[in-house]
Amino acid sequence: MPKGRKVRCAKCGETWHQDPPKDIPKTLDETDEVPVEAKEAAPPPPANDGADPVEKPAPASAGSEAVAARRMAAFRKTLTRWRMGQVAGFAGLGLFVGLTLLALFSFKDELVAAWPATASLYAVLNEPVNPQRMEFQNVAYEHQYENGLPVLSITGEVVNVGDARLSVPRVRVGLRDEGQNELYAWTFALPEPALEPSETAEFVTRLSSPPIDARDLEIRFLDQTEEMNP
Repeated sequence: MPKGRKVRCAKCGETWHQDPPKDIPKTLDETDEVPVEAKEAAPPPPANDGADPVEKPAPASAGSEAVAARRMAAFRKTLTRWRMGQVAGFAGLGLFVGLTLLALFSFKDELVAAWPATASLYAVLNEPVNPQRMEFQNVAYEHQYENGLPVLSITGEVVNVGDARLSVPRVRVGLRDEGQNELYAWTFALPEPALEPSETAEFVTRLSSPPIDARDLEIRFLDQTEEMNP
């Protein structure tokens, strides 16, 4: 039997006999067929036109998507709470302002009685106040003569419009000219020091030789500051 071995091409299947090399010991059986695989040429590398290689973004994992979803939900929840807080804040501010205005106009007389300086605020708002809770009624004046001298006589009534017994403050009378400039003023006290609710007291005050330019008069109660500093 000839030495050597059969060799078969793995690509075309053709077989032939190949003698063994003289300087290499035999390691395989002569009848073994050793496939010879043809190496296929490797595909050429992609052409590089000088542009930087583009890296494909790694696909987001399910875990990162869940984290992003939780963060978005937390952000929306925080935003909703902030909006609700803003609405509640504006509602509270509106309620506070409304209650303050209600108190300012519902208890204006009490406020001016406690803090006389607030009377200027109501004067700016053209809102009449009556901190003494006393009112004038049936006020009238008359020019008279006594012993050949002119006399101005002023009569009227004071009524307690409060709901408790109140002291009667002093009354101030001012005479003014056509330009509403005050020409002369005086004060007087009623005989009754205090009045019960709805009680009325009459008064009469007279001035000898009043200013001849007097055309108008103002009658009002003195406030606490004027009472303390006559």
